[in-house]
Amino acid sequence: MADKEYVLGNKARELVKYTIQATRIVTGDVSQRDVRKILQKVAELDDIRDVKAVCQQLIGSLDRTDKKGFTKSSYRDYGEEMRKVARNIVRNIHAANGKMFVTEYEERLRLINEVLDDCSLMLEYILICVENGYVSVERSGIWTKKLRDVQYMTMSWRKNDGARAKKLREEETAQADKRQVDVVKTAIRQVKEEQRQEASIKKAFQEGRPIN
Repeated sequence: MADKEYVLGNKARELVKYTIQATRIVTGDVSQRDVRKILQKVAELDDIRDVKAVCQQLIGSLDRTDKKGFTKSSYRDYGEEMRKVARNIVRNIHAANGKMFVTEYEERLRLINEVLDDCSLMLEYILICVENGYVSVERSGIWTKKLRDVQYMTMSWRKNDGARAKKLREEETAQADKRQVDVVKTAIRQVKEEQRQEASIKKAFQEGRPIN
């Protein structure tokens, strides 16, 4: 693996690790059913001290839900997919680097483009998670920085390989054109030879000479 691709691979692995860390489930979901059960329990109490304890329990549950982080439901909505996207980034970087450029440059470029598409998708997910309060602005900044490192290095990789691929395409086109010209020249020579032979036969026939 070239030095730049080696560094890129390390950056991508760091992104996966941070994505797993950032999408851990840290709070539980408090559903209407949970609240209803607590209120029913409160209604059955006679001692004001017991009522106070149960209310404190409900407030604590709501406070934990209000903290930054993924609940089980938000993890299913976004966190699980974000981990998958991050792993795809690593997978496609590794796969692209494993392609022989001279013979598989089209597939290599396709995989590089897949990485860039996943980077763009991941950035959108991070923004949504910030807007929904699952991720703090501070954490999103760290996360985005790791993502941008991978994205910018991949863009540079695509630019360099794209220029090399363009040169190879031009060489292949030139070779194909040359082969086509050679085919045409060969065909013309064959036609001329056939015409010469026909003319020779015709002349021999007119002169009464044997036709070989």
